[in-house]
Amino acid sequence: MIENLIVPVLNRYDLLQRMLNSVDVPVEHLLIIDNGASHQPKLILDLGDNFKKVTHLPMPANLGVSGSWNLGIKSFPYAQRWFIVSNDVVFEPGALEKLSQARRDEITLTGDAPHWQAFALGDEAVNDIGLFDESLFPAYFEDNDYSRRAEFVGVNIRLLDIKVQHDNSSTIKAGYMEKNAVTYSRNEKHYQSKMDSNDYSAGGWSLDIRRENGWE
Repeated sequence: MIENLIVPVLNRYDLLQRMLNSVDVPVEHLLIIDNGASHQPKLILDLGDNFKKVTHLPMPANLGVSGSWNLGIKSFPYAQRWFIVSNDVVFEPGALEKLSQARRDEITLTGDAPHWQAFALGDEAVNDIGLFDESLFPAYFEDNDYSRRAEFVGVNIRLLDIKVQHDNSSTIKAGYMEKNAVTYSRNEKHYQSKMDSNDYSAGGWSLDIRRENGWE
């Protein structure tokens, strides 16, 4: 049993359905953070019997990766672990069962790169590290920043030998290549500035950055 499964999505809802079809363990609560709801048709999914409860959150604007992951954590404040997955992965049989054994004091990632395509966070780890830095918007370097901060406070990052298929950069390839080229560079500079200044904080949401880096 996985107590929660948090899935942000911006586009490629067909891949979201494919990912859900690959879930082969019971899930107590599926949370879909729909960042593309403002410009997509009504979301209709074919859900099997593995999902006990489903919450669909249609967002009026894109929260970005960090903001979506943070919202998922905040949505289950009493969880001991949070399970977060990209919409464009496919779980091999047994992969989620292995991921369900994640520890509360660790970050648990897939052994295959990109490692943050499906991962688990324990509540003890989040308590030590904090939330993701939402000033890294809308995507890229939020995982690098979190890994760096985890190492700084002594939280272990475990790589599990679990198999998932992944359509790399499917969100960006579906209409955001040019905009991502700009925001990727900005996020890289922001991340570098945090390293240069020995900044291990969770940062924070910035209105200026949100407006400058928007993909709308």
